[in-house]
Amino acid sequence: VNTFRAGPLLYVLMWLVANVSGAHAFLILKVTGPLLYGGLAASFLFFLKRGLRFDGKTALVAALLLVFQVAALRESWDRFRNVLGLIFVFATLTALKSESRFKWPFVAGLAVLTALSREYIALTLFVAVLGFAFLERKDRVISLVSLAPALAVFAVMNFPRQLWWNYVAEGALPCSGGYLSMLQDVFSIFAVCFLPLLPFVVKGFRRDKLLDPMVGLLLLGSFSVVVSPWFAVPGYQRWLMLLVFPFSVYAVKGFERLSLFDKDSFRKLVVILLIFTVIGVGYSSGAFSYVVLPNSWVPTDLVQSSIPWNQIEDVKGVLMRLDENAVTNSCILSEERFYGWTLIYLKRANNDVEVFPYGASSPPTDALEKALSDGFRWIYLIWYTDLNLEGFETVYSQNSVSVFQYGPQAT
Repeated sequence: VNTFRAGPLLYVLMWLVANVSGAHAFLILKVTGPLLYGGLAASFLFFLKRGLRFDGKTALVAALLLVFQVAALRESWDRFRNVLGLIFVFATLTALKSESRFKWPFVAGLAVLTALSREYIALTLFVAVLGFAFLERKDRVISLVSLAPALAVFAVMNFPRQLWWNYVAEGALPCSGGYLSMLQDVFSIFAVCFLPLLPFVVKGFRRDKLLDPMVGLLLLGSFSVVVSPWFAVPGYQRWLMLLVFPFSVYAVKGFERLSLFDKDSFRKLVVILLIFTVIGVGYSSGAFSYVVLPNSWVPTDLVQSSIPWNQIEDVKGVLMRLDENAVTNSCILSEERFYGWTLIYLKRANNDVEVFPYGASSPPTDALEKALSDGFRWIYLIWYTDLNLEGFETVYSQNSVSVFQYGPQAT
């Protein structure tokens, strides 16, 4: 159920690839990431040319600018469902602006694929399509009819789910330090992602009936928490990342207004693109990075692991040992940094050993209470060896990482 609600399409595709190829999950994901990012760049390029009617040179520059942006690289790093959904979003918007007699069936089918990829990416598409029909004052009914199957999928995936969030409720803030800390987080993410691009965005901003509804939703999702933290759109970090797409469009329009496409100024355009390329390559390779502001979403660079490299063998070792010895119908509490490793190296994960994930840098209290309320008697926890948590005792250790057990069974 949770997999379906989160967007099952990528999981189905990865399952099919794994079963057909027999390749290791790590290898599949290493290949999938670049393929998805290339697909996103191509989809965005076709959208610019056929959806926004950019000429070939302008569209190519906008696509190149996009792929080296910190926000776009951050999305491609580990948000594969988002990237897959965005490929379908730009394909849908391209079909929407076409003159083909089959455009509405294409819109309907691609919208369903978007909804099955990621729910909030689908919401962005719905707002863009319906907003465009409203502003154009035509095709309003057929636009809604075409989106009806995707809207039905979206409703099933998200019911019941709260579409707003009280960030000032106890325990709701994503950052320690209260509202001011969260406010700093919002603007830190915005600054590290868009500050170098912002002058060109401001210069090139123009109203567009296709982009305006999308940008309105993204700004609402990004900054509603600033003006109304008690009634805000959930996940401001995610909406901030999506601003990179319209901002890339506006930035290229800024290049045009600065006459950088003219023959006499073209060298300046090449230099600007090279600067953004160097920034992107440095960020993605870990060679250097200007991302120094602390924040909750954008890492310093993309050469990162959820756990330090010198602890990987320790994590694998304790999980494989637990896989051999865990009691049937038991469970394991896994903090976010260990969650992916647990799913890979604990072969019995979610078969006869249920995995209860919990948030990064948070105590396992809520996950433990959920496991106890579900009737589990054998409860394990993966964490660092120096853990001192009441009720847990070490059962397996390998250097800095251990598996602990809760309750009287551990004694």
